[in-house]
Amino acid sequence: MAVKIEKISVKNLGPIKDLSISLGPVNLIYSGNESGKSFLAEFIIRSLFKNTDRWGYVREDGKGMITISGLEAGPTEFSPATKKKLEDYWVGVKGLPPSLAKLLIVKGGQAEIENTETGISRTIIKDILSGISLLDRIDSDDNISRTIKEANIGSEGINIAHRGEGNTYYNSKEKIAAIERLLIEVETKYAEGMVKSSEMEEKRLQDGIEILNKAKRHLAYTISEEIKKLETGLNKISEDELSQVESNLALFWNKGGTFKGLEKEYKSMQEGSKDFDWLQNALPIYRSLTMGTTEKPGKALLWISGSLSALTVFLILFAQKFLSILSFLAAVAVIAMYIKKFYEALRSAGQNKELDNIKKEFKARTGNDLSDIASLETILKEQERSNSKSEVLKRQIGDLERELQDLRFYIKQRLDSWAEDETEETVWEKSVKDLKEKNRSLNKQREDEKRKLDKLGIGETDYLHEHTGTEFRQDAAEKIVSELRDIQEKKRAQEDQLGNLKLRISQETKDDISINWDELIENLRKKREDAQTESRKTTSQIAAGIIVHKIISELRGEEDAKIQEGLDSDVVLKPLKELTQRYNRLELDGDNLLISDGYSNFNIKDLSTGALEQVMLALRIGFSSKLLKQDTLFLVLDDAFQHSDWPRREILVKQLLDIAKKGWQIIYLTMDDHIKGLFDQAGKEFKGGYKTFNII
Repeated sequence: MAVKIEKISVKNLGPIKDLSISLGPVNLIYSGNESGKSFLAEFIIRSLFKNTDRWGYVREDGKGMITISGLEAGPTEFSPATKKKLEDYWVGVKGLPPSLAKLLIVKGGQAEIENTETGISRTIIKDILSGISLLDRIDSDDNISRTIKEANIGSEGINIAHRGEGNTYYNSKEKIAAIERLLIEVETKYAEGMVKSSEMEEKRLQDGIEILNKAKRHLAYTISEEIKKLETGLNKISEDELSQVESNLALFWNKGGTFKGLEKEYKSMQEGSKDFDWLQNALPIYRSLTMGTTEKPGKALLWISGSLSALTVFLILFAQKFLSILSFLAAVAVIAMYIKKFYEALRSAGQNKELDNIKKEFKARTGNDLSDIASLETILKEQERSNSKSEVLKRQIGDLERELQDLRFYIKQRLDSWAEDETEETVWEKSVKDLKEKNRSLNKQREDEKRKLDKLGIGETDYLHEHTGTEFRQDAAEKIVSELRDIQEKKRAQEDQLGNLKLRISQETKDDISINWDELIENLRKKREDAQTESRKTTSQIAAGIIVHKIISELRGEEDAKIQEGLDSDVVLKPLKELTQRYNRLELDGDNLLISDGYSNFNIKDLSTGALEQVMLALRIGFSSKLLKQDTLFLVLDDAFQHSDWPRREILVKQLLDIAKKGWQIIYLTMDDHIKGLFDQAGKEFKGGYKTFNII
């Protein structure tokens, strides 16, 4: 069978608006960068294959048709919308693995066969070289889960992880155990009269509480009467009146202190103005005496007149007539002035005596010398200020004294009425303090009694005046209430236990909660039998899976040998040797594919990009040939050689044309001018069988 792509027709595929090409044995599709060749490769993938995830992200763009020959009697058309794909033909008819699809197409220069670190996995190698292994099908995770594969059978049963079938296994065991526990509870708890004794004890305690409650009501009445007595005592002296007296008393003492201070200041002002009246009378007399007093002329006038007389004689001797006359007249004037002052001093001698008396009195009163009228006026002004201040203080003292008398009267009247006796002013403060303390004590007693009453929680309408013969004690009441609460909780717990037990059994058996106990218990036993049957079935399935997996694991060694045999086959190694010109052997080491040059082994993932391209192309050709034997398909390569050096490219192109001669169809997409030139040169051998298409 030779399967070929005969025709590709697309529209609006990325930058490709309209393209229709008929293909030959060897085809080169050339385009510039971003001109649509990768879109075309992805369109081929979407049209022909189901699992496009093998190639990573594939853009869903454009529409069109691909015509394939060799599948049926006539041409077969595929599009992205076609439900039946190539895998449906070769898996169902030829028994080929679905992974063959990844060998046939390289997208966007991705040389790797798979998107893995190594470029190819153990799984795809097994698919290709050993077929879809029967052992893998049996031992697949779909048939035997990893949970079962990791489990084992021990001396105490199956050891399996708590997931998947393990959860089912443990859940079945737990379900049986839960039913067993329910049956045990039925045996130990199910009894019609299990709460009777609790009810009798509850009744006894309730009677005791009723007796204590009556004693409590009488105690509440007794306390309320005591509160009334205390309130009568408190009403006799109201807290407001007592506070008012205390406030006035504080004001009384404060004003009393102020009164003493004013008196002291008043005395000081009086002392400072004691000579005010004398000074006020002395000032006009002193002013009058000092204005009319003339002092005895001094000797200076006599000396001046003598000097002028001598000057006159001197001027006469020197014949200075005019100047001598002037000098003589001046001497006469000075003598006349002296005589006048002398007579005036004789007249004021009596006034000076009175002035001396004033000065002596001034000295005696103030301790200062009276030198002039200014000093007298200064002292007078000082005493005048003190005199004015003393008058103001006198009025203030009078007002304050009246206020003190009013306060004294009010305080004494109140305290005397409360004490029922006269109280001395010296003990007023202590009396107020004692009264306040008494009120506080009464109030505290009242509040204490109120708290006791509130704590009892009895309303006035429920007071009981008669004594019941039983004293109420809070500790006894609390004890009996606690015992009642305990027995009630115990009874409820017993009822809840039976109710809960019946509910849990009903949920387990899917019965209505109203079902009678006997039927319910019988249904629970049937449920246990069903659970045991299901558990045995689950256990058997898990045990079978463990045994089968163990046997398959032992057989895998034979399959690994078959895989290595395929890797060593000429059909696989020949392309590897020709394309790489170096590597000559392949080996599967666990999940890693190793490649050898006869001297050293290399992990595929450690190869350079160019070497990896060559190896992957060789594996595509070798594996495809191994699978198809004499049948041929197509290879679609989107710039699969772009990382290879130029000499290696010639070898790769030649190898592709060699397999084309064996009936394979080659479709190579590139934007590389050098690769295009190599194909153009090599394609000449095919004459009309080589086609080139430009989609620039």
